[in-house]
Amino acid sequence: MPYSSQTFPPIPTETARAAEAIFGKGNVYMVIGDQLDRLLTGVSFDLLDATGDKPASSLLIPALVTIFQFAEHLADRRAADALRSRLDWKYALHLSPDYPGMDPVVLCEFRKSVFNNPAARQVFQLILNRLSESELVRFGYVEWPNAPDVLLAVCRLSRLERLIEAMRLALEALADRRSEWLRGVALPHWYKRYDQVLSTGVLPRLKEEQEAVAIGIGTDAVYLLEKVAQVNSNLAMLTEVQGLWREWHQQFSQSDHEIQWRLPYCLVCNGLNGLSESSAILA
Repeated sequence: MPYSSQTFPPIPTETARAAEAIFGKGNVYMVIGDQLDRLLTGVSFDLLDATGDKPASSLLIPALVTIFQFAEHLADRRAADALRSRLDWKYALHLSPDYPGMDPVVLCEFRKSVFNNPAARQVFQLILNRLSESELVRFGYVEWPNAPDVLLAVCRLSRLERLIEAMRLALEALADRRSEWLRGVALPHWYKRYDQVLSTGVLPRLKEEQEAVAIGIGTDAVYLLEKVAQVNSNLAMLTEVQGLWREWHQQFSQSDHEIQWRLPYCLVCNGLNGLSESSAILA
């Protein structure tokens, strides 16, 4: 079903009042919210869902949030937090102030659905083009990137976020159970690496830098999991340690003593298998 002004409700009065008081009318997301009808008229959002079961209104949100998070360099968890907490995003999407947000997995599953479906990729590209042509979204690119580039960039960033989160949870669980042991096996660079990443939440922008960070964390994870296996089987069975083990195997391959960050950049959403990068783009 093509987008029309009847597909989505108008901007809620409470959202408009609060957002205008905070941001004024110059905020890019508020401009998007004001022009949503014009920007998206004729876009067949139902084609974003290969099953045809989801209403257009439920597909608009992850589609635009994916663009927003690409523009702001946000992985899935932070994008979900922004959708829950930011009034300018809610204004852009015509959502009420108390809209609770969404599970980050929804964003990952949306990307996988678009990867699998050539028609969906065309619709997503059309949305990108509309925003670009209107000069509402310009973030340092001479030309707006194509749909696969946007989707893969967000996937790569979100995979890195999941890896960091898995390592954080494992370290916290081990510190809670065997703090003295953990201090004895922790490598000197861990304190700087994980304090800095976890406290700031800032992830590198360039693909090569992201891969370097991922390889470093993956190497740390191998070392930690080996030390855990050597000392205590009960530690190895901790939920957080098992989670790190699963995340590592989903994201890495190992040849001899060298590990590689797996391609594609979108493998899993909450443990679900995904596409290869080449088939995602070319299918």
